[in-house]
Amino acid sequence: MNQTKKIKAIYETFCHAEGNQHIAGEYAILKLAEIIKAFKVKNVLEVGLGIGSIAGSILKATKADEINRYEGIENNAFCLTSLPANLEAEYKRLSIYPDLNSVPDKYLYDLIIIDGTDTNLVKIRSLISKHGVIAIEGDRSIQQKLLQDLFPGHLTVHTISKEKNKSYSPFPVQHWQSGLKIIFIEPTVHQYLWCYKEKISTKVKNLYRLSKY
Repeated sequence: MNQTKKIKAIYETFCHAEGNQHIAGEYAILKLAEIIKAFKVKNVLEVGLGIGSIAGSILKATKADEINRYEGIENNAFCLTSLPANLEAEYKRLSIYPDLNSVPDKYLYDLIIIDGTDTNLVKIRSLISKHGVIAIEGDRSIQQKLLQDLFPGHLTVHTISKEKNKSYSPFPVQHWQSGLKIIFIEPTVHQYLWCYKEKISTKVKNLYRLSKY
């Protein structure tokens, strides 16, 4: 089974888990896996682990030597109780902090995923690697603006899906799957080219969506 099929199968299990109403979208998780592979991401920090739909899908579909560190922020009691059961054996690969202030500065993260709230997003400046990537799941315009202001030389692309929510998901099937907002804080040539391709893809998908109305 290839990684895409594996992630889809894992994601479906999260769609049936308790607390599923706040999980990330399937497309967003597949895009995160693509980013990890495309830019050889080794260290990941996720702000807002929830019940583990992103962390669980990625870690279960990724070999242990492909990601060096996967750490996350979570302080909700229900979520903290759910994570060990939902991640199963992969839970041991996860380190959890209650907030960004608690994350030590000794590691730099190649990918920081924003899927929750935190009052100290400024801390990300000291946690992200030189050419790191920030990925925002869901409609978080205030957080997006703050993060873009932190990195004046950034490059941003909003990548979207041309598929609607699956029948097994907790989201309305008539709605499009949620997209992903991606910020390259100090883009390399490779990141520029990838971003350019995604911008074209997004335009095509928007035209496809319009054609369906």
